[in-house]
Amino acid sequence: MHARRRTWACGLALLAALADAAMAGLAAPPAPLVVTLPYMEREAPHRAYADQLLALALHLSSDRYGPYQLVQQREDTVIRRQLAELQQGHLSVAVAMPTQEWLDGALPVRVPIMRGLASFRFFLGRDSERSAYAAVRNAHDLRALSIGQGPGWSTATLLQQGGFKVVYGGAHATLIPMLRAGRFQLLMRSIYEVGPELQAQSASQPGLFVVDDFAVFTYMPMYFFVAKHQPQLAQRLAYGLKKAYANGQLDRLFQRFFGDSLKLLASRRLRLIHLPNTNIDSSFFDQDRPYLLPAVVAQEQAARR
Repeated sequence: MHARRRTWACGLALLAALADAAMAGLAAPPAPLVVTLPYMEREAPHRAYADQLLALALHLSSDRYGPYQLVQQREDTVIRRQLAELQQGHLSVAVAMPTQEWLDGALPVRVPIMRGLASFRFFLGRDSERSAYAAVRNAHDLRALSIGQGPGWSTATLLQQGGFKVVYGGAHATLIPMLRAGRFQLLMRSIYEVGPELQAQSASQPGLFVVDDFAVFTYMPMYFFVAKHQPQLAQRLAYGLKKAYANGQLDRLFQRFFGDSLKLLASRRLRLIHLPNTNIDSSFFDQDRPYLLPAVVAQEQAARR
């Protein structure tokens, strides 16, 4: 009988201790923050880089904001659809260049994740048009040539506003075949997209090459954009990205993905044509400057003179 009483007493004491621990805040750990990101079928170095950088920023911010869980959508979502997905709550974060539509519809994390590299816009061209390309010395000359663009691309807006001949294509996969078929004379891509995209389709689309006589510079930052109902996620990513810049992890990741692209800028033949980015004002560059590549800072300063 005494043994049974001692057992009950010990059990009651244990229950009381557990209750006290729970009241003291020693309950189960908080549920992880679920972060949903888009899926894109085509391989693109900046997309893979952005996904890894997002995971790094979330990891580095765990000390302040707690655990997280990354979930990727299962179906391909094009860039112009991603903003709607953010607004509807199906996405937590997307990568985009700032336009008024994106700035109004989502929360930008104002740390330029590409260090301004997207500001250098190169061209794919056709062998049969080499003489036309060789005649391009400035923006006036470039306006004589038609330039292909995809639907929803932020670069299409600034080209149109700059008086250039813009020809819209369909989905991304249709653009290089359209260039080869002569639907337009040039296809403008970022410095890190132009080579890999040509290589991926060179067998099926022969007679194309990367134009190395000229390229366009227009300051073009790229940010993470966050759904408006998750403002703390925007704060968390800004905190994590700044830590990644400060400790060198972002630069090491950047060099791993884009070291080859930076070599294109060393070409002595290359003529850079400066165009204003009418999607944003000068305050974007001024705020982003501490995070930008030296080549980007130098070109933007030259464009302002």
